[in-house]
Amino acid sequence: MAKGKDLDQIEKAMDKADSLVNSAQKENPTLPKWVCRVDGAPQDGQWTVGEVFHLECEGTRVQFGSTDIKFKLSEKQDYALNVLAVDKQTENSISLKATSYRPGNHNLEDVQVVESGVGKFVMEPIQLQVKSIIKDPKQKPFGPILAMKLAYPIWLWVILGLVVLGLAFWGVFRFRRNAQMKKVIEELKQHNTALGSFNQFHKDLRTLRRKNIYTDKWPVEKKERYIESLDEIVRMYILREFYIPALDWNTNLIVKEISRSDKRRFSHYGSSLKKLLNELDRAKSDIEKVQVHGCEQLTLMAVKVSQEVWQKRKL
Repeated sequence: MAKGKDLDQIEKAMDKADSLVNSAQKENPTLPKWVCRVDGAPQDGQWTVGEVFHLECEGTRVQFGSTDIKFKLSEKQDYALNVLAVDKQTENSISLKATSYRPGNHNLEDVQVVESGVGKFVMEPIQLQVKSIIKDPKQKPFGPILAMKLAYPIWLWVILGLVVLGLAFWGVFRFRRNAQMKKVIEELKQHNTALGSFNQFHKDLRTLRRKNIYTDKWPVEKKERYIESLDEIVRMYILREFYIPALDWNTNLIVKEISRSDKRRFSHYGSSLKKLLNELDRAKSDIEKVQVHGCEQLTLMAVKVSQEVWQKRKL
């Protein structure tokens, strides 16, 4: 039989949810500082605008959930440092392909490294020397090409073309996003309830638990049905609470949209919510490795995360 202690924890957690009281929370802790270095600098110590180099960073433990990494710089440092790709990342280090589109001697301070809009660490000050691709300032970049003359270097036109192409893709993306949001409204109408999202979540969870008495010998099919039902209950809660199509979106897209729409409070509960969704994804992808005890733990985690979200969003 399942451990009684875990069952008591779930019951206590859900009972606590029914009488939860708002409380003020502390501000976010200061982001840790990591030491970063430019790897493999050229002989003259200067990089050329647009040249790719490697940036190696190390520091205290930070949890990454994706490779959506960017630099957050001050306005006067715009384009001085840009992420191109993530080569390798662990909890204590990250290796990036980077470049600079701004010539000059840059003393980069207080540069934040963010993941999906959420700050992860601050880089210790580094210096970066970047030279222009035009050696003689008086030199014209390019001569006539057929009937046209390029007043600017070709790489600038390439970037401009990519920007235009990006805007076109963004327009298509926004159109699809609006269509999905309309679908959310229809789904909410179909699943309309007199209870709020938080209370409905706990009602659905209680119903699921009453239909499934934990035993040590659940067949794989039963564990699969339980995890899928738990995942649907969690996603329906997110749909009702944040008005996003959580039933259709993957975890990264859900977390990214919530972090954008609820910036002020997301930092308080975002990591817990993302961890819950990732654990559910992991369980669904490899159900044979999931134990009945793991189903209990996921249920308890869902209860605690819903409490945390509800509590922080009432601040």
